[in-house]
Amino acid sequence: MGSLAGCIGGSDRLSGDDQSDQVFGVGEIEVVIDSEPVDLSADRFQAEHADDYAIEFHLHEFDDQWYMEGDRRVQVAEALDMLPEFAFRVEDEGGVLTIDDETYDARDPDVSITIQVNDETVDPEAYILDDGDDISVEVTTT
Repeated sequence: MGSLAGCIGGSDRLSGDDQSDQVFGVGEIEVVIDSEPVDLSADRFQAEHADDYAIEFHLHEFDDQWYMEGDRRVQVAEALDMLPEFAFRVEDEGGVLTIDDETYDARDPDVSITIQVNDETVDPEAYILDDGDDISVEVTTT
């Protein structure tokens, strides 16, 4: 739990008082599949309960926000891929998202994946997250 201490007291880092090269960010995240929100508060997605998580981008059990901590800011695609029980990659200009072993492939004409930051559609491989960004991932299947 010691490695998570920066997140809990992380707001001090935003003041500019931190002399290290570390970055810190926090924001909202929502993932919706066929109009049903994914319960990101479930233990399997939380850094406290996951066997394998990335400190660079993670979730905590005490709120509904994402946290970024490390020596660089991450792209949205990287961030999604770092979450426990998630995988994300772009293939042939289409996103492929896996959550809980269920794969959604936007190259399939029956699947649409929309990724927005602050209510604007973004290229998940190009957009680098910043403190306060709100991420929305919407998957629609027919």
